[in-house]
Amino acid sequence: MLSKLRSRKSQRGAAALEFALVFPVLLLLLVGIVDFGMLMSTQSVVANAAREGARTAALSNNAMAAQNAVNTAIASLPGATNVGTTVTVACTTAAGDPCNFSDSTPDTGGTVTVTLNYLHTWLSPVLLGLAPTITLRGTSFMRIE
Repeated sequence: MLSKLRSRKSQRGAAALEFALVFPVLLLLLVGIVDFGMLMSTQSVVANAAREGARTAALSNNAMAAQNAVNTAIASLPGATNVGTTVTVACTTAAGDPCNFSDSTPDTGGTVTVTLNYLHTWLSPVLLGLAPTITLRGTSFMRIE
């Protein structure tokens, strides 16, 4: 009877030791899954914001309106107003020449290009061995109608 009690106590100690060894690995895995999930979600928002900016520029022929549309679309992201977040709006004619947004009539058949660079901050870069930030880029092209 006494040997059965000792056996159970040693099993409890072994289970605690196994848990102590496996727990950090499971925690890193969980943090990595959450971090990469947030990264993919942020990339989707960045791509959609660039598309919304291109759509606005193509319809309004106004670069400032396109930048405002992009800024509104990414307003929910943390750090949307950081220095690393930039919006570039460019326009080319149907012939491929650069066009100007100050024209009163848009260049029908031309293309508007909106590029958004967003500086994403990892939740746990030290745990995953990553740099603390990564730049996500969204680029969208829209034909001027």
